[in-house]
Amino acid sequence: MSTTSTGSGLSRYASLPKFTYDEMASSSFLKERQKRVYPTSWFSLLKTTAAAVPTILLFAPLALISQKYLASTRSSPPSRSVIPADISSKAVRPLEEREYDVAIMGATGFCGQICLEYYLANYPNLKVAIAGRNEGKLKDTLKKVAKALGVEEAEVTSKVSILVSDSSDYAGLSNVARSSRVVVSTAGPFSRIGTKLVEVCAHSGTSYADITGETAWVRNNIAHYGEKAKETGAVIVSLCGHDSVPWELSANRLEKELKKKGEDMTRLVFRDAISSAASGGTVSTIIESVENPEPNERSGGGFDPLLGEKKKGKIKNASPLFVTKEGSSFLAPFLMSNVNVEAIKRSLSLTSDLEYVEGLDSDFNTGFTTTLTTWMSMMVLFTPPVRNQLMGKFIPKSGQGPSLKAQKHGFLRVLGEATGSKGSVVKSAIYYDRDPGYRDTARMVCESGLELLEGGRREGGVYTPGSVMGEELMERLTKTGTAFAISEE
Repeated sequence: MSTTSTGSGLSRYASLPKFTYDEMASSSFLKERQKRVYPTSWFSLLKTTAAAVPTILLFAPLALISQKYLASTRSSPPSRSVIPADISSKAVRPLEEREYDVAIMGATGFCGQICLEYYLANYPNLKVAIAGRNEGKLKDTLKKVAKALGVEEAEVTSKVSILVSDSSDYAGLSNVARSSRVVVSTAGPFSRIGTKLVEVCAHSGTSYADITGETAWVRNNIAHYGEKAKETGAVIVSLCGHDSVPWELSANRLEKELKKKGEDMTRLVFRDAISSAASGGTVSTIIESVENPEPNERSGGGFDPLLGEKKKGKIKNASPLFVTKEGSSFLAPFLMSNVNVEAIKRSLSLTSDLEYVEGLDSDFNTGFTTTLTTWMSMMVLFTPPVRNQLMGKFIPKSGQGPSLKAQKHGFLRVLGEATGSKGSVVKSAIYYDRDPGYRDTARMVCESGLELLEGGRREGGVYTPGSVMGEELMERLTKTGTAFAISEE
């Protein structure tokens, strides 16, 4: 892109200094970087309690009744459609003959647009296409991206091709997959609109990365399309964003450090500090996963496809449901801990049982108010009549997301502590300096796509990031805006 662009600058990656573990774990680290971390006063705690407790007591039964009613009226989930023979029988097209390096599916959405900005700002020689069902909206996206980058619209349109394809259209999706070396997808909820794209990529030998946090859907993709992807060489990688790259890559590294000492990892604790606002797409995915859940399929004998292979150990998720003392501080519930614990099982060796604990790092007051606020939000979100009244006013609609200011001031710091079978303790710190849910999720999935494109040949299959490109992806991320460090006791 033009070097004279006058955009926000957030689209360009900026590498961070090589902080040590002690620097990142210090109580002053976030304050020094001007990130909003404020302790909660007793007055704020009492005020939140006064508002949250009545709300929870009122809406909990309403949410329960609403969800029970929806469950009673929900029909059995439809069986997965089968790709038409005229598409599945096509020979895999050689990668060198394909027109595009990367196609972005979902580019009209909030995160998809950021992905396009990121590629154009940082990799101007990349051959990029954007795909979606509405050509007019795709063209509007190009205009928005040009404005965000501070360049002429013609400069963007000359570099980006448009592919029109509905998520239910096998022929259109096949055109996207067969013309691209890699597909990056930000279009969710994935269990509702993303399955056919994965299926087509598996049949087309097209590598793929997405930002889903829907682990049941990922598990079923492994069971349904893993063998076909292995046959064609397609490397299908899910969970390539905030869900769950920081935690999975950290867990992988901690386990490797303990293996060097001849120890199994028996306990893993993650302390999260985060500032990130939800987008409409994320809200839709949360609602979809609860009100129209993907069936959790297991292969013969109850084997979990997410494990990748039968492993000796099991993971016990001991993450808190309420504010809990952990060491010298407190942990509050973190909604995504249930996703992260599922993601890491794919890449860990699990040679012995592992206790997994994850929560928001806090003092008691902050943890208590966070717990109440989380439960209050969930009660309102899962009471459809109330939720529908608030949608677009207090709850973002699809396509809406945090402001540029919020993205700039967002952050994520995850402190990991792994205990070995002989008592050794290894610690990690990973830090993202921008909004992790959108701005840095886009960077994570874009860099995942580039690793699939440029990182050499891998065995086809359906994976999580750490199970197929952990070290390589960590190297890419630390070069483009992530800090990571290890410490041993």
